[in-house]
Amino acid sequence: MTYLYSRACPSHEEGLRRLHEAAGDAGVNLRLSLREVLDDREAERRRFPGSPTYLIRGRDLASPPEGVAFQAEACRAYTLPDGRVGPLPDRAQLADALHRAAQRERAA
Repeated sequence: MTYLYSRACPSHEEGLRRLHEAAGDAGVNLRLSLREVLDDREAERRRFPGSPTYLIRGRDLASPPEGVAFQAEACRAYTLPDGRVGPLPDRAQLADALHRAAQRERAA
């Protein structure tokens, strides 16, 4: 798993903490790579829609919003289960994505 973030976005530390909590909820041991996105060129190359972004085997766990520019200092928005938008995915959403990824890995 790769955790892409920008220090310009204030939710990046809480997002990492939430990821570890979700991994515990899912019973998954994280093999985690942290990557700070430092400039817009890197944001474009990584197709970084904002901080934080969670990649499982290179795939974004949430669909990025349409038409978002790839910029290093962008904060990300996630649609929550109740339809609201927030700066982080719901902990249960993260746990579910981690659990499904672990199941796919075991089946492979």
